[in-house]
Amino acid sequence: MAELDSGRLTEALRQQKEWAKAVIFDDQANVIASTFSATPEELRPYLTALDTRDATVGAGFDLAGEHFDVHRFHPPLVYGRRGGPEDGEGIAFCKAVRGSNGKSVFAVITYVFPTLSARAVPQLQQFVREHIESS
Repeated sequence: MAELDSGRLTEALRQQKEWAKAVIFDDQANVIASTFSATPEELRPYLTALDTRDATVGAGFDLAGEHFDVHRFHPPLVYGRRGGPEDGEGIAFCKAVRGSNGKSVFAVITYVFPTLSARAVPQLQQFVREHIESS
């Protein structure tokens, strides 16, 4: 079974010009591809983000030294934001299952105004389908 190509995925992430940050990681919180410096320690809480709505919404997300409030919980998607509508940053998390081996892979992106969740979340879903689930 072929592993995900880290270089190809990193380049594909960089081509998403409306995303501020992006990271893809495995079910052990090991970074596969990223546009910023992400560590397994900060990614580990995302592995249980879909376990319970109350815990995830209550705790929110932390990424790159910033805290994000979570306000949408729609497995396999969870998203939220920090700050105000024009000076804040949105965050979206997605769990994917690779079609070739059934393993879970996770993606987190952030985005800033004028990009809104109505645009970024579908972009993330499409990216996951194209680059992770189909491989």
